[in-house]
Amino acid sequence: MTARGAEPETSSPSAEERIAALEQSLGKLNAAAEKKKKDDAKKPSLTISGQVQADNVYFGQDEESRVDVGDLQDGAQFRRLRLGARGTSFGVLDYSLGVDFALANQPSYLDNYLEWKDLPYLQHIRAGHYFEPFSLERVTQNRNNTFMERSLVDTFAPARNMGVMAYGNTENERATWAIGTFRTNSDNIGNDSFDSGQALTMRGTTLPWWDEASDGRFYLHLGGAYSYRDAYQGRVRFRNTPEIRKQQPANVFGPVGPPSPSNYINDAPGPFAPIFVDTGFIAADHFQLFDPEFALILGPLSLQSEYAFAVVDQIGGPSLFFNGYMAQVSYFLTGEHRPYDRRLGIHDRVKPFEDFFRVRTKSRGIQTGLGAWEVAARFSNIVLNDKNIQGNNLTDFTVGLNWYLNPYTRWKFNYIRAFLEDTKTNKGNSMTDAYGMRIDFDF
Repeated sequence: MTARGAEPETSSPSAEERIAALEQSLGKLNAAAEKKKKDDAKKPSLTISGQVQADNVYFGQDEESRVDVGDLQDGAQFRRLRLGARGTSFGVLDYSLGVDFALANQPSYLDNYLEWKDLPYLQHIRAGHYFEPFSLERVTQNRNNTFMERSLVDTFAPARNMGVMAYGNTENERATWAIGTFRTNSDNIGNDSFDSGQALTMRGTTLPWWDEASDGRFYLHLGGAYSYRDAYQGRVRFRNTPEIRKQQPANVFGPVGPPSPSNYINDAPGPFAPIFVDTGFIAADHFQLFDPEFALILGPLSLQSEYAFAVVDQIGGPSLFFNGYMAQVSYFLTGEHRPYDRRLGIHDRVKPFEDFFRVRTKSRGIQTGLGAWEVAARFSNIVLNDKNIQGNNLTDFTVGLNWYLNPYTRWKFNYIRAFLEDTKTNKGNSMTDAYGMRIDFDF
């Protein structure tokens, strides 16, 4: 019996009852997670990305250089200021959206495409606006290249264009292939309103040597690319700067904004200065581009080279041949290596053994992480003189020091000595020094 005025006794749940209640709660959580997973599968996934590159550029010139290319102005700029989004829809359709806000006057479109994946035989089909499959330097993401800017060989590499491409790799990931058709001249926002024709571009790579035991710290890459292109509005033009970029003021472009950064299609001033070599417009029906590739990675030591050339079917004149090559070497003082994406045949993101940090601890005082440190040198040359065309010859020697604070933050220092052989105006040879510093962050 219960005493008068006392609370009735209540029995606590047994162990079996508590376990049953816990199992019921876990079942509800699992059901909710499964429902969310099914709901998410009914809509595209979303990953936001971005990149900021802030540059300082300084020039030094001899008198001949000032006569040849004018008085070059130092400056600071955002080289890239990008936002992007990527995702997958229903497991078989990838998408990419990207915009760069760094160019003057208007944003420029980056990789904007849809891609069907896991297809039989063709593996991947991509349609939209993106880089054509040409040149190891070009298709490797800028953040994963060694120097601040791509070499003079990039003069012959097509820029982003509207097109459709199929690509894939062998089952053992020792070779890749890509082939596509593209508009010859899509501008910075993907438009091509003229009857400019099409381009057929293809690239293949192979890994004759891949050291499985070290997970790819040692490997040999060989590749090649080819492009057959209709000439844009019946003419073609090749031009470039030394291996440094400095934007021109916005009012240089006039009311229509900056042109596409592609090297051989536009008649407006380029968005970057200074232009050292320029063939001017060449009347042509079509032209062809070729590019063999080489890269050898021996742990912290990296060797890379490319040779690109163009054959132009000139209207009313002889066939023309222009070419350029580059060779570079780099070495990680802290022992890292240049990773490689075997599915795409390109260099991948450098990952320091130890991220940079500097903190004060109670027991051990100030502790510091070094990050990854790399020294590099590159020699490149371009010849735009042939027969009746005098576009000048340019030779660059570039040295660099890279500090990778972590996989997503880099600090780069480049020095470029540019030797210009001016045959167009017969002003003789000139020498220009360029100094660049970049802080580069992406997410």
